[in-house]
Amino acid sequence: MRPISVTVTLVAILATFACKKENLADNPSSKLQGSWRLIQTVSGKHLNLVDSSALNTITFNGNTMLTYRHDTLVNRESFLMAFKADRLPYLVSDKDPWNPRIYSCTFCTSADTLYLSAVHIADGIKATYVRVKNKGAL
Repeated sequence: MRPISVTVTLVAILATFACKKENLADNPSSKLQGSWRLIQTVSGKHLNLVDSSALNTITFNGNTMLTYRHDTLVNRESFLMAFKADRLPYLVSDKDPWNPRIYSCTFCTSADTLYLSAVHIADGIKATYVRVKNKGAL
């Protein structure tokens, strides 16, 4: 099991550095539209590979972010795209207006990969998603 996790980690690191990161400032929410499947999370210093049978996906539909597990809707929230002075995009979920969830958002066009990094949590949870080309491929 360890060689598989090392291989997946190396592929994820290689994809992170090799991909052309696109500036989302031009039309941010249109780049996010569609379904994305979770492939790994990092919490603090712990890498958690996601079981492919879990089928954790997020779908962006307009300004609504839908979270699915095994094709069952588990969370629905609206979001906004915000930009800092350096024009880096942030995804702001306003499910709880008094405590919004904020994610740093990086999009890689060459691999259709989305990296979300939680800014609102001190430990900083990072998640890697890949675009789902068609719903049947889940």
